[in-house]
Amino acid sequence: MRLWIEHAHQSLSRAGEGGNDAVGTFQTEEQFFAVQVSCPEAGAEGGAKARRIVEQAASLLQQGRALDTVAEAILAALPEGEYVPMSILQVLGGCRAHLVECDAPPLFMVRQGRLVLLPVLEEEVRGRLVRRCRFPLQDGDHLAIASPGYIRIKGWGRRWGWQDIALSIKRLTDTGCDAQQLLGALIRTYQRLAGGVPEREVTVVAMHVRPVRTVTLWSGPPLDPAQDQAALDRLMAGPGKRIICGDTTAEIAARLLGRELEMEARPADGWAEVPPTSRLEGVDLVTEGVVTMGVARERTAGAQRVRDLPRRQDGATRLARVLLEADVIHFLVGLAVNPAQTADDAGTVPLRRIAIEGLMNDLRARGKVVSVEHVG
Repeated sequence: MRLWIEHAHQSLSRAGEGGNDAVGTFQTEEQFFAVQVSCPEAGAEGGAKARRIVEQAASLLQQGRALDTVAEAILAALPEGEYVPMSILQVLGGCRAHLVECDAPPLFMVRQGRLVLLPVLEEEVRGRLVRRCRFPLQDGDHLAIASPGYIRIKGWGRRWGWQDIALSIKRLTDTGCDAQQLLGALIRTYQRLAGGVPEREVTVVAMHVRPVRTVTLWSGPPLDPAQDQAALDRLMAGPGKRIICGDTTAEIAARLLGRELEMEARPADGWAEVPPTSRLEGVDLVTEGVVTMGVARERTAGAQRVRDLPRRQDGATRLARVLLEADVIHFLVGLAVNPAQTADDAGTVPLRRIAIEGLMNDLRARGKVVSVEHVG
C-alpha cells in the first residue's frame, strides 16, 4: 500500500509586522519534505533570511542530496552560534522518514492514539543543538512541526510547554481528523490561549499519513482507431479511480469491454449546466467531455477544499469532487480532433486539449501530482 503525506501549514504574526518564519513543502510519488525555519530578526530582514534557507534546502533536496548533507550545508553557511531554529522532515517511499532539527522544538507524532517519542540522536554542531532521527511511518500517523513561538504559548495563567501541546494533539487526532482539520484546531487553540494576538510569529505544519488517492482520466479517442484497445488497457490498469470524459470515448470503452453504457437517472438538481452522466461497469465516473470539464474547472476554482463544493450530483460537480480528493492524477488524452469542437478556424486546436490543460494547471497549483499521456 502506497502512502501519502497529506499536509497543511499556517503562520500567525502581529498585525503590521512582517513574518520571520518560512515554510516549504514538496511532494512527488517518491518523496515528501517539509522545511520550517524561524529567524530571530524581526520584520522583512528575518523573513527574507528564513525564506532563503528554506529555498536552499528545498533546492538541494529536489536535486536528490541526502538530508544530512543538506543540513550540514545550511549550518555551515550560518554565522557560528547564530540562533536559527530549523526543522526538516523528509519521507521517502511514503514510509521512510528522516528528521533533522536544529535548535527547534521536537516533532509531535501520534500513532493509534498514543504519543510517540522518537529515538533522536543529539549532538552539538557549531554551537547548536542538532537532533537526528530515522523512523518508519504508518497509515494513520499524525505529525506536527511547530515553531518556537507556538511552544511558548501562554494561557490560563501559565505557559504551555511541549507536553501540553502534545497531549492536545493526541486528543485532536482521536477524532480521526485530516491534516487541514488538525492545523485548524491547533491554530484556534493558540488564538484562544493567546487572546488572538501572538507574542511573536507562530507557525504550524500539520501532517496526516494515509493511502495515496490515485485517479486515471481518459478523454478523447485516439487518432488511430487501432490504438483504442491500448488506451482502454491503460485506463483499466490504472490504480485507484477511473474516469471517462467524452461520449465517443465512453462508447469506445463500452464496445471493447462488451458492457452496456447506460444513462444515469436525472439528478434532483437537473442537467441545466452540464450534460447527463452515464454508468459503465468498471469505470467510476462517465461524463460528457468539453462542457463538463470546463464547468468542473469552475467548480474547483471556487473551492479550497472538497467540502466547499456545491452539494450537487451533476457530472461537473462529481468530477470536481474526485479530482480535489485525489493526490495523483494521470490524464490519457486521445489525439483525434472533432471538427465541431475546435478553437481555431483551421480546426487544429481541440477544445478538449484547452479544457484538459486548464484543469491540469489548476490541479498542479494545488500540489497534485499530475501527468499526461497522449494516445495516438
